[in-house]
Amino acid sequence: MRTVALVGPELYPVPPIRGGAAELFIDQVARRLTDWRPVVISPGDPQLPRREVRGPVQYWRIPLAGWRGWLYRRYRQHFPLYDRQVAAIIQQTQASLVHVHNRPLLALYLKRHLPPEFPIILHMHNLYNSLGKRERPRPGTLIPVAGFVACSRFVLDREKDRLGLGAALHRVVYNGVDSQAFLSLWEHGDERRSVREQYRITDEPVVLFAGKLRESKGVHILVAAMERVWQEAPRAVLALVGGTEYGRGRTGRRTPFFQQLRWQLDKAGGRVVLTGFVEPERMPLTYLLGDIFVGPSQIEEGLGLVFLEAAAAGLPVIATRQGGIPEVVREGGNGLLLQKKDDAQELAGKIVFLLNNEDQRKKLGQQGRQEALTNFSWEKIAQTLGTVYDEILGGGPGA
Repeated sequence: MRTVALVGPELYPVPPIRGGAAELFIDQVARRLTDWRPVVISPGDPQLPRREVRGPVQYWRIPLAGWRGWLYRRYRQHFPLYDRQVAAIIQQTQASLVHVHNRPLLALYLKRHLPPEFPIILHMHNLYNSLGKRERPRPGTLIPVAGFVACSRFVLDREKDRLGLGAALHRVVYNGVDSQAFLSLWEHGDERRSVREQYRITDEPVVLFAGKLRESKGVHILVAAMERVWQEAPRAVLALVGGTEYGRGRTGRRTPFFQQLRWQLDKAGGRVVLTGFVEPERMPLTYLLGDIFVGPSQIEEGLGLVFLEAAAAGLPVIATRQGGIPEVVREGGNGLLLQKKDDAQELAGKIVFLLNNEDQRKKLGQQGRQEALTNFSWEKIAQTLGTVYDEILGGGPGA
C-alpha cells in the first residue's frame, strides 16, 4: 500500500483541537482513505504527543511554539524551520505522494528540496487574497506541482492560472460532513432538548450563526437584521456560536470588532446567546440549538464548511450569493440566498419568512440533510480524493 503525506499549515494541530477547516479536512479524510497509508504532518501542541498512531493514521507534529513560531512566520525565507522538518518526515516515511494544504510557498519549498520522484499536490481551501502576506507567492510564480486541488469550482476557476499555474492536473474536491456525527433536528428531539437546556432555551425559535465573530462573516449585519426580526418575533433567540480566533489562547481574544459587537448586543432588543469557541467534536450537536442557520458572509468564501454542517443537521440555510457558497446552498433546495450581502432588511425578511413557515423550514432542512449526506459525506470525499491520488500517480489502487 502506498503512503501519502498530508501536510497542514503551520498554525493549528491535527486533529483540529484548536479549530481550522483545513485541519478538519485533513483529519477526516485521512481516517477514511482505504487504499492509501496516511501520514499527517502538522505543528505540535501541548495537549498532543509529538508522534502517535490512531487507527490507520500516523501523526507527526513539529514543535513550532514560542520563538520558533515567531521566527518562522516572520522570517521563513531565512529560517524555514517548519518546511525543513516537513521535508525530513516525508523522506523518512517514504511517502509516494505529498498533499500540501493551503500553503503554496511550502509546496514550492518541498518541490525544490525533495527528490523529483516526490509528486506534490497543492490544495487550496480559500483564495490567494485570503492568505497572509508572508504566505503569498509573488505574482507569476510558477509552482510546478503534480496537481492543484480546490475546495470549490469557484476557487479553482479563480486560482488555476495563479496558484495552480504550474500544475499538471486541476481538480475540485469539496469539504465534507460526518454522516454519523450529525443528527437531524427533525428526528432527534431528546438530543435537541438536551443541547438547548444547556443554554436555557426551551421552545423559543432560534436563529443560529456559527463561525469566527468577525466583520467579514457579517455578524453585525445579522444583529442589525435581528432588531427587525424581534419586532415581529419577540421570543426569538439569536445564538452566536464561535470565538474571535482559532488557536491556543486566542479563542477568547477581544478584538476591536468584538468589542463593538458587544456594545451592539448590549443594546439589542432581544435575547442573544454567546457560546464562545466550541470544540470541533461538539459542533455536530451544537447545530441542534437552531431552527434556522444564517451565514451572511461579507467576503468571497472558498466554500464555507458551516453551511454543509448546518444542512447535515437539517437546518434551512440563509446565506449570501457569492464565492463558493452557492455551490452548497441552493435557492429553494436547502435554503435561501440573499440578493445583497449587506442588506439587513432583506435578511430580516427571509428570517421572518422561515420562522413563520415551519413546513418550508422542514422541507428545506430535510432536502438539505439528504443532499449533504449523499453528496458530501467524508467517505465520499475521501473516495474522490483517492481517485485524484491514483490519477496523479497513474493506475489504480496499489499500482
